[in-house]
Amino acid sequence: MGKSSKRTLDQATASDAAAPAAMDVDATAAAAPAVADASPSKKSKKDKKDKSGAGADGEDKEVALEQLAEIAKPLAVKKTGKHVLRLVKKASKSRHLKRGVKEVVKSIRKGEKGIVVLAADISPLDILTHIPLLAEEANCPYIWVTSKESLGLASSTKRPTSCVMVAEKGMKRKAPKEGEAAKDDSKVKEAEKEFQEEYAGVKKEVEALEVAIPTY
Repeated sequence: MGKSSKRTLDQATASDAAAPAAMDVDATAAAAPAVADASPSKKSKKDKKDKSGAGADGEDKEVALEQLAEIAKPLAVKKTGKHVLRLVKKASKSRHLKRGVKEVVKSIRKGEKGIVVLAADISPLDILTHIPLLAEEANCPYIWVTSKESLGLASSTKRPTSCVMVAEKGMKRKAPKEGEAAKDDSKVKEAEKEFQEEYAGVKKEVEALEVAIPTY
């Protein structure tokens, strides 16, 4: 075999050996973007989860002071805010809660007693300005919280809520239908006792913060 033929054969063998290595490099390079693309999606899911959980678990969502109504006094902040929202959450589960302006006004005018809770970041504010006056006339303590979203979550609804009333007396429970097991009466009484104890504690906190409404 001539020298030129041997040289050609060696070059072909070398190129064949280099081909798999090149393929491995290309495969590695192609896989790298896929890994890079996967990480942002995990991060975005985590961010979304964190964002959706804001203001939950009985915590008053932080809102800038300039977004709050000037008449929002007394304003529940820090521990008092948590206590108020926790009571609202319990009231929604034990049939002690009145939601919305119409229900709250109706309950006050009927002479029902309870704690009125208003959202200080509601807009327009005009829908709430008459409620503190009605509450004072009816001798019902009232308190403002910083976030309508937090008040809505505590009220067991996904919608922002302008105001609620935590009624001292709960609504009457419906009699169980035929074939349905009645709830354990002792458990109902125990839950009511716990609610009344927490209601009394929050009422004292609210009354300690009360501010008389100026007359014009």
